[in-house]
Amino acid sequence: MGLLFVSTRPIHAQEPPAFEKISDVSPDGKFALRISFSSEPKDPNEIDSDLITASKLVSLPSKEIIVKVSGEGTPPRLIWSPDSKWVAFPVSEGHRITETQVYHRSGEEFTQIEAGNLRVDVEGDVRNEYIKPLRWIKPGVLLLEQFDIFRGGNAEDATYQFTAKFDEKTGKFQIGSKKKVPSKK
Repeated sequence: MGLLFVSTRPIHAQEPPAFEKISDVSPDGKFALRISFSSEPKDPNEIDSDLITASKLVSLPSKEIIVKVSGEGTPPRLIWSPDSKWVAFPVSEGHRITETQVYHRSGEEFTQIEAGNLRVDVEGDVRNEYIKPLRWIKPGVLLLEQFDIFRGGNAEDATYQFTAKFDEKTGKFQIGSKKKVPSKK
């Protein structure tokens, strides 16, 4: 089964951050990304990523923490489905790999969906691979982009866009259409 169960009960009794910003609010207005900072930035529109201490998915208006999205550094952009029951975001696995995490909401609880197969197979010796969600086509169907950098000078870097549909029977995403996107030169 492809479900990865993660406790999503709100986490209480945490020290409030020195400064915070709420962004990426869900379409229903019940959830958002809370970005915590070590100090108040000089310009709230031009925030130094070195000041970021954590990014968390929170319920609104209480700001109770549902899921830790990332630690220090630039926070990911949350991609919400129109019905607010699905959320996806890119997660860096070091300098060479970015994957996509997906959560599904049932009631007030979020369940992390196994998303290790959210990629398309390519020919060649891949050195770096960056996969990010672009948008939800409809609930349970996600459009993603994959950028691959190959080893050696023989192969040109490649970008693909593809769809992934959640299969409730298997609990996993199935890759649907795939197209190569022309390189920007």
